[in-house]
Amino acid sequence: QSSVPSLTSEPDSIVSIPAGNHYTMIDFAMAYFREAQSMQRLRRNSAEKKSVAALVQHTKVPIQESLLQYSDSELNELATKNFKTLMRFMGDHSKLKNQNEVECISEILQLCKEKESLHDEVYCQVIKQVTQNPNQEGTLRGWLLLNLLTGYFLPSNILMPYATKFLQLASSDPSSTHHDIAKTCQSNLRKNFMYGGRRHLPFPVEIEALLKGRGARRLVILMPGGMEYFTRIKAFTISKELLQEICEHMGAGEQEEIEEFVLFAIRSDNNNLDKTVRPIRSEEYLHDYLLEDTSVSVTLRRLIWRTPLHFENKIYTDAHYGQMLWDYLNGRILLSHNKEMEMQVAILAMLQHWAKTEQQNSVPSREELKEYTPQTLQFSISPQALQNHVDVLLRTRRSLQPVDAKIQFIEHVMKLPFFGYTTYFVERVSDNTIPVPCFFGVNKEEIIVVDSTTQVVFCTIPLKELQKMRTLWPISDGGLPGIELNYGSAASPKTMWLELPQAKEMYHTIVVILDATEL
Repeated sequence: QSSVPSLTSEPDSIVSIPAGNHYTMIDFAMAYFREAQSMQRLRRNSAEKKSVAALVQHTKVPIQESLLQYSDSELNELATKNFKTLMRFMGDHSKLKNQNEVECISEILQLCKEKESLHDEVYCQVIKQVTQNPNQEGTLRGWLLLNLLTGYFLPSNILMPYATKFLQLASSDPSSTHHDIAKTCQSNLRKNFMYGGRRHLPFPVEIEALLKGRGARRLVILMPGGMEYFTRIKAFTISKELLQEICEHMGAGEQEEIEEFVLFAIRSDNNNLDKTVRPIRSEEYLHDYLLEDTSVSVTLRRLIWRTPLHFENKIYTDAHYGQMLWDYLNGRILLSHNKEMEMQVAILAMLQHWAKTEQQNSVPSREELKEYTPQTLQFSISPQALQNHVDVLLRTRRSLQPVDAKIQFIEHVMKLPFFGYTTYFVERVSDNTIPVPCFFGVNKEEIIVVDSTTQVVFCTIPLKELQKMRTLWPISDGGLPGIELNYGSAASPKTMWLELPQAKEMYHTIVVILDATEL
């Protein structure tokens, strides 16, 4: 246990620090540093402050005890050991045999992850070693470490205003070499305070890149319709920052609409035969989903359809057309099985044909019509009947330019009864009255259970009635994972479980929709 008092400072201290000379690290050292507290004979005057100032300045001599007072001898020992690791990393001491800079950083970050009570100590050690350090390269390394610390671990509420003031002062001098990185540390600390820090410690390759001055990682976002968006993300870029960047590129700058888009992390295993899909919440760090290799890709999808669409931007139009087209052809948009279904499929096939620039004035072949038909309907719709419907449409309608055909396709799909639902194919359900397999659909308002053949809705669960849910492990080897839904009122609680391969994807998608609809 540390003797530092309980965490009592106001949360707003991270963004609002009094002007003047209050909350300097010297003030913190005078109140909380072990050595300063032992200076009993010195009065609180400028001479004492000058003596204490040396305690928060760079030294080439390893500390013999922790800077802060700990009654636990193990913490004191870990603190002094960490200071030596810090000195080796910053070039003040020679490294151990076969030890490199990456291992030094990893060791320090791992200590912070395992010992929360040492966060303040490590912060103070790094701040001390970058203050008045005559070695420019060593100082830069210290700031690089501080950059990681601020994004991963928060100081206590006691140290927070002092650390924030230190960063403010360091970033206010444009002539200094660490001006920009101090600003980055401020941003990291603010995000950490608001959203929590990154969950996973950095891979060695990320640390190596930071040490070589490459603070940003190249990332390709796979857009609907086969488009790609190239960007660079920093160590602590969160999803909502990248979403805003992409949406503004598409001409969707209103915050309300930006919140309807979601980034998905897709991990491919077993030569792309198995895929794990997970929506990334707006306040999560992208690096928490990325691996050292390229097995994780990031895609963009619109998940909520609350704000009206607009088509003045080509990329925006192409992205929406690409997403709806993929969902439609892969059976993710359910079609009602009725007399009008063949005509609906024919109209959408014709619009797909016109959306291709090179096919604008031609008649689609039988093979092309098959490509334009959802996979789930290719055996239930007569190819000849579909061809006849399309022939009639081509004779009675004037052909459209590709962009107009895409817009009409989008507008037509949006009128379909199950548009706006993210659908999942479910193989088992606890409710015996529901025939399986079936579809579960989720939108911004409700969860529906739909017959896989007739598209009749068996059950509707309003999201506002969803009390709790959890994922379930497979019951047996080779079995499917599941989700348990607890819903209804306190007077009439209900429970339903379902099994499907995409259980985790569905669970996290519901969480993201709930987050967005609560905003």
